[in-house]
Amino acid sequence: MTKILIMPSNTNIENTYDDTDGYIFGLSKWSVNMPLDITLDELKQIREKMKEKELFIALNKNIYSSELEDLRQILKQLDELNLSGILYADTCFINLKKELNLKTPLVWSQEHLTTNYATINFWNQYGVDYTYLSPEITLEEIKEIRKNTNVKLMVPIFGYLPMFTSKRHIVKNYLNHFHLEDNSKINYIEKENKTYPIVDNKQGTVAYTSHILNGFEEYLELDIDYVTLNSFDIEEEKFLKVLKIYKEKDILKKEEMNNLFPNIDKGFLYKETIYRVK
Repeated sequence: MTKILIMPSNTNIENTYDDTDGYIFGLSKWSVNMPLDITLDELKQIREKMKEKELFIALNKNIYSSELEDLRQILKQLDELNLSGILYADTCFINLKKELNLKTPLVWSQEHLTTNYATINFWNQYGVDYTYLSPEITLEEIKEIRKNTNVKLMVPIFGYLPMFTSKRHIVKNYLNHFHLEDNSKINYIEKENKTYPIVDNKQGTVAYTSHILNGFEEYLELDIDYVTLNSFDIEEEKFLKVLKIYKEKDILKKEEMNNLFPNIDKGFLYKETIYRVK
């Protein structure tokens, strides 16, 4: 049975408890592309309250050599919390898990690179137990991967999709150059009648799609381990309605859900992404 994981935007998650199987949080100063980063102490408190739920923590930023010792200490503490997995992007986690004899499973989460079963199976040989699939592959490609790997798979099924991540502070540099105020956690760019959310924080800049992916019908047919619902930049009341419909698998409420958002679509589920160098 497919499990539902949500990426919440705040720590007041009690109102989602009955409708989800687990949560994915970012760890403060160590994650990118997450709607909420929490401290290690906050994670410990949530783990104590939510003992029955699956908890995943994202440490999915690029790691510098100067950060390795701090990372070792954090991983040791995380390993005591009985987490379901650690989302990572930097391959140093492979060696650190072996070096520290960590029991917490690893989730390969290089969002734009997790696109095929051959590479997934390669990392599985080195101790990776889960893969967070790229949001830029089609439904048929997801099914093909499912048939050809035993690794547990996470599929992004609802929410804004990250288009790119940069270590550079693209928005802040622009605002500073033109002496503009920087008072927003989320900035927006208008282009060709579409609105793109952009976050520029201490970890760099992330630009998101103008649309909200809603793969509800695909979720009903997928034989997959987990789907993820991302609450980034979505009103809490609307997100809770969507979550309940997913939990109840109520196809009769599909249109009701679609009507909540003017910018909803199927993302890349039926659209191949092909890039050619000219």
